[in-house]
Amino acid sequence: MGKTNKEKLKEEVKLANTHVPDKVYAYSLQVRHALYELQSCSSNDIVSVEVLEDVAVVKSDGSVDAIQLKSVLSNNNPISNRAKDLWKTLYNWLLSVTNQELDVHNTKFTLFVTADRKGSIADSFNDAATLEKAQAAWEAARQEFYKDTGDEKELSDEYALYIRNFFKPQNRSLASQIIQKFCLKTIKTNHTSLLYETFCEKAMIEEDLGDILFTYMLGWVDKKLSELVENKQPMCLSYQEYRTELIAIRREYNQKQSLKELAPRPTEQEVQDEMSALRRYVEQLDVVECDYTEKIEAINDYLRASTNRTIWARRGDISDGNLTSYQETLVKKWGTQRKILSLQYKHLNLSPEELGKLLYLECKNEPINIDHLYVPDFFTAGCYHALSDDVEIGWHPNYKDIFMPGSGLSAQLK
Repeated sequence: MGKTNKEKLKEEVKLANTHVPDKVYAYSLQVRHALYELQSCSSNDIVSVEVLEDVAVVKSDGSVDAIQLKSVLSNNNPISNRAKDLWKTLYNWLLSVTNQELDVHNTKFTLFVTADRKGSIADSFNDAATLEKAQAAWEAARQEFYKDTGDEKELSDEYALYIRNFFKPQNRSLASQIIQKFCLKTIKTNHTSLLYETFCEKAMIEEDLGDILFTYMLGWVDKKLSELVENKQPMCLSYQEYRTELIAIRREYNQKQSLKELAPRPTEQEVQDEMSALRRYVEQLDVVECDYTEKIEAINDYLRASTNRTIWARRGDISDGNLTSYQETLVKKWGTQRKILSLQYKHLNLSPEELGKLLYLECKNEPINIDHLYVPDFFTAGCYHALSDDVEIGWHPNYKDIFMPGSGLSAQLK
């Protein structure tokens, strides 16, 4: 039994080297087009570069899309009736089928031109959906190069070899089957724009992440292909590994935009234990006459912020520098708000307890993000409680006098 196309992808394919690129741009186009084809893949599909063609897609059912890329950087037309590129491509496909490197029965032969170009012969091949129409297209195209007597018309040396082989009478059957499976694709925009638009649409990327994820995944494809070359392996990427990487990097950037609560909520027992522990941040709330419900809410915020902060740091979602900067920001915000309130309500002659509670409520209700990261609603309040537990901030105007170490807090509170 012959090897399947997927097995062929896992070994060096002895395909004629007539389509190996000799310019940096050609390889760059192949890398970008590999990413383009991955957008339409599914399941166990595999995309390869320079294995079966410039780019090829082996579907999970064993069928192949062999894609020859033609870049157009000027006014040239690679699919005009006497274009060397057109006939070299058809010659290569004929050679690949003859050498059993491609199976004409399950292969689509795609010529992808990176510009809006036309050619009457290429168009007629593209329109030949049945074998009968393909044979008629072959006969009609042959008349471009051969007289009714069978003699050659004048042929340029740059494509004569390709024409003679493709229009040999003994190659009529295989050539016609290739024409039947021939697909011409041209584009009106530049290839990079097409790729970017397709990537964002197919991957359903958020607008603000489009550029970031596109650049990353293009670099990832290039890196993976380069590593395969360095390890002397065929350049093949499975859709599954592409999808896994895309999901991972998308999740990473989403998390960078918004930190998600990952820890379980505190249990009632944990909350009660925290209440019974006479923690300093709870006592700071006592001083400004917060009620039982407010203290329970504060304990929940404190515990949730503490556990999630630890998880985020361990996962690398936030750094020590992020946390230090965040704490400094909170202290500055607290200090500014304290001064504002003391001036704003000076004429009301509020009690120290009332002024302290007002400061607490103002601070806890203003969410502050970590740099560009949005934090859950409990996090800012929970971090304020952590600072008040260390007496780096306080709510009562005289909190330093009350909560200095060894100040006999319990006796004073009573």
